[in-house]
Amino acid sequence: MNEKTLTTASPVPKSRASRLLSMGGLATKLAGNVLTEGSKRWIKGEAPSLNELVLTPKNMGDVADKLARMRGAAMKLGQLLSMDAGTLLPPELAAVLARLQSQGVIMPMTQLIHTLESSWGTDWMDQFNYFSFDPIAAASIGQVHKARTLDNNELAIKIQYPGVAQSIDSDIDNVISLLRLSGLLPKGLDIDELVDEARRQLHLEADYYAESRHLTDFSGKISNFSISKNLIMPTYFAELSETNIMTMSFVEGVGIEEWLKDHPEDASRIMGLMLELFFTELLQMNLMQTDPNPANFHVCPDTGKLILFDFGAVRSFNPQFVDRYKQAIDQAIDQNRAGLEAALEVLGFFKNGTDVANKAAVIDIFTIAAEPLRSATPYHFAQSDIAKRIHEIGMSVSKDPDAWHTPPADVLFLHRKMAGLYLMAAKHKAVVDTRTIYQQISG
Repeated sequence: MNEKTLTTASPVPKSRASRLLSMGGLATKLAGNVLTEGSKRWIKGEAPSLNELVLTPKNMGDVADKLARMRGAAMKLGQLLSMDAGTLLPPELAAVLARLQSQGVIMPMTQLIHTLESSWGTDWMDQFNYFSFDPIAAASIGQVHKARTLDNNELAIKIQYPGVAQSIDSDIDNVISLLRLSGLLPKGLDIDELVDEARRQLHLEADYYAESRHLTDFSGKISNFSISKNLIMPTYFAELSETNIMTMSFVEGVGIEEWLKDHPEDASRIMGLMLELFFTELLQMNLMQTDPNPANFHVCPDTGKLILFDFGAVRSFNPQFVDRYKQAIDQAIDQNRAGLEAALEVLGFFKNGTDVANKAAVIDIFTIAAEPLRSATPYHFAQSDIAKRIHEIGMSVSKDPDAWHTPPADVLFLHRKMAGLYLMAAKHKAVVDTRTIYQQISG
C-alpha cells in the first residue's frame, strides 16, 4: 500500500437523526436549485421540463458531495448504483455517482481519537511505537492508518466511521426516497432487488470480524490455484482488531491506476492477471471479491505481483449457479442465441415469462460481453467499442422501464466486477489473450 495524505476532513454524522437531517437538507437544496434555475430559464422565455431542471451539473455535484460526506451506506449505495445500474440511469447521474468510486473524505482528528479511545481505551497508544494520524486511504465505510507495534510489525489499521453500521437501513431508505422523489431515478425502474442486496452487503461490510473471516477464507482457497504465485494478501492481526477496527500487516505497493499510468507497457500483463483472478474466483473457487474499485488493487514494485486489499465485498456463489452461468458464457461464446436464451432463463433473467420485451436486448448484451472470450487473437480492449455497444442497448431498454427486469443479485455483483475489469483494460489499452485464460481455467 502506498502512502498518501488525504487532506479533506469532515465530521461523519453519527446519529440517525443527524443523518436524516443531512439528507433533508440536500432535498431542500435541490428544490432551491430547481427553483433558481427554473426562474432563470423562464425569464429567458424557455420552458424547461422538470427533469431538465433536476439534472443540472450543480444538482449532480451537490448529490455527490453530500453522499461523500455522509459516507457509509449513502456513499456505498451511490457507488453500487453507478456500477450496476449505470446503463439504466440518466447519464448525468451515472457520471456523478461514478465520482464516488475514488472520492474519500476523512474524519477530523477529534472524531478519530474519540473512536480509538472508545474501542481501545485512553491508553491505546501504549501498544504502538508509531501511529500515523494522517490516513493513507479513505473509503465509504472507513479510513486506513499506518502504525508500528512495539515489536516493529508494520500495520495497516482500518477504522470504521462512527455511526455507519447503525445507520445503514435508514441511509438506504433515505437515499432511495430522495432519488425517486427528485426524479433522479427513472420512474418504473425496479431496483428493489439491488437495494435489498446492497443492504445485506453493507451490513456485512460494516462487520470487520466478518471481513477478517473473508480474508482468511479467501487466502486459504486461492493458495490452491496457480494464480496465487502472482498475488500478495495482508495478514490479519486478531489481537488488535474489533468489529469496527481491522488490523492487518502493511504491504508496500503502488495503486494499480498509478502503476499503469507510470508503466503503460505493463498493462497487458496486469490486466491478464486481473482476468485470470476473476475467472479463478468464479469458476474454481466459487468465491469472489466483487468490488472492482481500483483502490482495492495495488502492485508490488519489486516483484510485479498484485496486492489485494479490502475483503468486505467477498461473495460466495452456489456451485449450481456457477455451472449455469458457465453454460450461458459458453453459449454466448458460440453465439448460440437459442442456447443462451435457455441458459439465461434458467439463471432467472426472465422472471416475467417468455414474452419479456427486452429479452433480445439482454441476449445481445450477453453475446457482446463474451466477445473477448471469442477472439482467436489477443483482444485489444481499447480498440473495441464493446462498452459503447452495451451502453447503447442498455439505454434503449431504459426508455421502456416496464420492459426491464433486474437480473438476480448474484449476476449483478458478478457483472459489476466484470464490467469494472473491462473498463480498466480499455482505459489502459491492454491486449489480453482472454480466450486462452478462460479456456485454461474453465477446463
